[in-house]
Amino acid sequence: MGFSCLLQKMKTKIPRGELWIAGEILKELGLEQTQESLITLSSSIGSDICFLSYTNPIQNLPINSGEMTTLINRADALGLVSGVTVDGPFERTIREHDFWEVIKWFSSDPERLDEQLKKNAELAAIELMAADNAGADVLILCDDIAYNRGLYFSPELFKRILLPLYRRLRNLIKSDKPVGFHSDGNIETIITSLIDEGYSMFSLEPEAMNLLELCRRLPENIVILSGIKAEWLMGPDLEDNEMAAIFRYIDDLKNSCKLILASSCGLSDIRSLKKLQEIYRQLE
Repeated sequence: MGFSCLLQKMKTKIPRGELWIAGEILKELGLEQTQESLITLSSSIGSDICFLSYTNPIQNLPINSGEMTTLINRADALGLVSGVTVDGPFERTIREHDFWEVIKWFSSDPERLDEQLKKNAELAAIELMAADNAGADVLILCDDIAYNRGLYFSPELFKRILLPLYRRLRNLIKSDKPVGFHSDGNIETIITSLIDEGYSMFSLEPEAMNLLELCRRLPENIVILSGIKAEWLMGPDLEDNEMAAIFRYIDDLKNSCKLILASSCGLSDIRSLKKLQEIYRQLE
C-alpha cells in the first residue's frame, strides 16, 4: 500500500495496527509461529499496518537472508503497510545486564555505559538499514526509557548520552519514509528533541501521557500510533456506557492529530484480541 496511501486513508477512516502480537494468539488460532502469520492475522482483523522485526520472539529473521523482503512483499500484496521495529541501544543494554546496574552506570561508570550503548547502537543500525533496504514502509526505534512519571534519568542525561545515538540512527535513513519512536512511560520532556532530530511517528502509552493535550501542541505532520488503553484490552468486559466513552476519546484524539489506532501494551492473549476486534467493529 505504501505510507502515503495510509495518510490519504486518514481522511476517511482511522488506520489501525498493533506493534506486538503474542505467539500465544497465533497458537490459539491454529497459525504457525512465524512472522508471516502476523501478516495473515493483521489482514484478517482489518489492520492497515503490520509490524515485523528481525528479533521478534515468534521468529527471528537473519539479517542477510532476504526473508524480510519476502514478508514485506507479502504484506504489500494483502494491501498492508509494512512496519519494522528495531530495539534501541538502551533496550538492548538492559537486556544484557541488570536494569538497576545500567541505571547506576549513568553516574558511577559513564565510560562503561558509553561503551555498551554505542555497541548496541551499532546493532540497531544494522537492523534499521537492513529493514530500509528490504523495503519497509515505516521504521520504529523501540527503547523503553521511561516509566509513568517520566524518564529513568534526567532529560539532560538523555540529551547528552542517548540523543546523539538516536540522531545517528535516524540519519542513516535517507529516504522520506517515516522513522518513529516507541517507549513505554512518559517521554513528554524529550519528545520535542526527537521531533527536531527527524522522528515523525510516536508510539505512546496513553495511561502515562495526556495524549489529547500533547497532540494539540505537536506539529501537524507528526503521527501518533496509540489511542487504545491497556485496561480496555486486559480489564473486564466493557459496558455500553464505557464503550461510548472510548469512542469519544478516540474521536477527540483523531481530531487532534494524525492517528493510527493502536495499543502500547500489545496483544497478549486471545481475549485481548477479541476485545480489540470489538472496538474495531463498533468503530465502523
